[in-house]
Amino acid sequence: MPKTKKILLSFVGSNDAGAEEKKDGAILTALKNEKFDEIILIWNKSGNFDFEKITKNLVVVIKKRKLAKTVNSIEFDLKDVTDHNEIYQRLKDFTDTLDKSNEFSYTASISSGTPAMQVCWILLAESGDFSEDNKLRLIRVLDPRYTKSKNAEVKLDTTLPKIIKLKNENISLKKDLIPPLIIEVEKGIIKVGDTIIDFSPIEFSYYRYFAERAKEGLGLEKFSDLFIPNHFLEKVYHYHSISFPVLDLNRIEYERAKKSGTQFLMSTFRGNITKINNKIKQALDNQTLIENFQISSEGKRGAKFYGIKVSGDKIIIKDE
Repeated sequence: MPKTKKILLSFVGSNDAGAEEKKDGAILTALKNEKFDEIILIWNKSGNFDFEKITKNLVVVIKKRKLAKTVNSIEFDLKDVTDHNEIYQRLKDFTDTLDKSNEFSYTASISSGTPAMQVCWILLAESGDFSEDNKLRLIRVLDPRYTKSKNAEVKLDTTLPKIIKLKNENISLKKDLIPPLIIEVEKGIIKVGDTIIDFSPIEFSYYRYFAERAKEGLGLEKFSDLFIPNHFLEKVYHYHSISFPVLDLNRIEYERAKKSGTQFLMSTFRGNITKINNKIKQALDNQTLIENFQISSEGKRGAKFYGIKVSGDKIIIKDE
């Protein structure tokens, strides 16, 4: 049976900068405490430290000391190193690309990086998002200045409740900071806080449909057929007629199709959703706001669920 290849994953933190002065931080200490075949260093440019320089120095030192057979590094483009939502999604996207066969075993060191990064390692391991079959092992590196250094296993049963509490507090804080979604029906305008989203009339009508559902707490809606459901089209063109009464050409086309029994393909629906989300991304330029206000989709093509995830109490619809 072939030997399992041991791989260590770690963010590069400020405590690893000491390697430039011949002082070993958490990563080098972890590699001295335990033999790994490969290490993957994850770094980003934000903050007061030059993490690119620190990472390059770590690569040189690890190779020189022969602490691992293979050394790789990957840059994470993070806007906010304290944002659990952004870090977790980026971390999951990356680990989804790893080979999770039984030929490999993965360990993540949580001693380097921001507290939010440490939280995300734990949530990734505990949630099963890393892999159901190939479990992610977690270690923290005990500082040799205070005790005999070793790579201590992270016990999730004692750590996780604190982590979940911290995550919930963070979610609650973010919710308080999220601006309201304002739909001015008579003017045909949609705003997130003071930012106007430049939607076309049909995009406005699409978005109002999903905003109304979110406000009523109806959650995501399943769209499973090849054609756009009639109840959706009827609502959309009703909203269109209220906010844009003089722009009736699209509605005439819909009425003709309705009378003739012609149906609209889901490709038209998906195209409008893409346009809507692109405009939201351009206008907001904030990952947390984008995730809350875009029309998200979940599931496989042909059976997807669509909707806006922002809380209903954040949605204000000013009727005509």
